[in-house]
Amino acid sequence: MSMDVFYVLDPGFGSHLQDRGRSGWRRFGVPVGGVMDQHAAEMANHLMGNSPDAAVLEMCFQGAKLAALRPVWVAVTGADAGGNIQMWRSVQLQTDDVVGFPRSQHGMWTYLAVEGGFTDDLTLDSLGASPRVRLGRVLTRGAILRRSELSSFELPRGVGARSAPLPDRRLYSHPPALRVWPGPQWDCFPDAVRAAFFHNSWKVSSRSDRTGYRLEGQRLRPPPGQLVSEPVRVGTIQVPEDGMPIVTLNDGPTVGGYAKLGVLDSESLSWFVQCRAGQAVRFEPAS
Repeated sequence: MSMDVFYVLDPGFGSHLQDRGRSGWRRFGVPVGGVMDQHAAEMANHLMGNSPDAAVLEMCFQGAKLAALRPVWVAVTGADAGGNIQMWRSVQLQTDDVVGFPRSQHGMWTYLAVEGGFTDDLTLDSLGASPRVRLGRVLTRGAILRRSELSSFELPRGVGARSAPLPDRRLYSHPPALRVWPGPQWDCFPDAVRAAFFHNSWKVSSRSDRTGYRLEGQRLRPPPGQLVSEPVRVGTIQVPEDGMPIVTLNDGPTVGGYAKLGVLDSESLSWFVQCRAGQAVRFEPAS
């Protein structure tokens, strides 16, 4: 059971419904996909009283605009794209209200959760969109978004709104040092190269998307020799022959033959994906 709740006036730089993605399909070459910033998506669902893995609307950078088709409770978290709606709290929209995100302030991915969670057709156990492999629905102007009718949101008597705790409202222009665990080929890199990775200054390249973010900085020397391709998990830091690290992300390849220096800690990964092209990032060993 579902009902229409939003009309897409403009998808902006890219808007998709996302959930936890497609676990269990990587052995067939299907990327896991799913929400890029798990922290922000879960917080939006928490504010709506949804399960943590309920489907949300993920909007890239700026430009998205939606019209409400009926009264509906929503919560917006993640990147600040200059929206005309209070973020990190529950808000009730009325019929014909327009929510727009015209100008990015910081971060890359904005999330909108709706009471009951969004619904759509499932493909390989997920409604999430992975455009690179043509799975899921790419939203265009005129698309209709639907929510589940199985549950609704209601504030307790005497409570005006539900807000996220201050520590959870992230300012993505100032990410902390990102924690890195040793990767499969960690011991193949000389000490000097490993030290350089942590001590060097890195910037996110403009050649970055849901498949992976490239880093720009002082080149790292990869280990000599050829590697057999092996499974790659989201957050893996690979060092290709040109010495510029690549961090594999949700829609990236499921196997890779580059040397894998490290793997981003899951908490740091949600910070990292919100970093924009040209933004400086720094890494530290996880322990």
